[in-house]
Amino acid sequence: MLVRRNAQDYDVAIYYNNKPNLKKYISASNEIIYPASKKYFLVVDGAIVKTSNSFETIEKEYVKKVAEKTDDGFGRFDIVKHKLVENKVQLR
Repeated sequence: MLVRRNAQDYDVAIYYNNKPNLKKYISASNEIIYPASKKYFLVVDGAIVKTSNSFETIEKEYVKKVAEKTDDGFGRFDIVKHKLVENKVQLR
């Protein structure tokens, strides 16, 4: 299940692993197999780069990967300053 994706439409997303070992097809030639044991995983450019049971750990790695692609990221999600619209963080 998609939790958060990049607002600038880069291929960086956090998923919640609600269906272990599920095969998800991104395109005809690219598939992702959900991890068997961890709760969250990070997908960058169609490949799983990090898995963890901690959302904080995954979100910190997400922020690093977004920072590599753009200087215009929002950082960690803060419910006071941000809101989620279609799994994308926006300022309130």
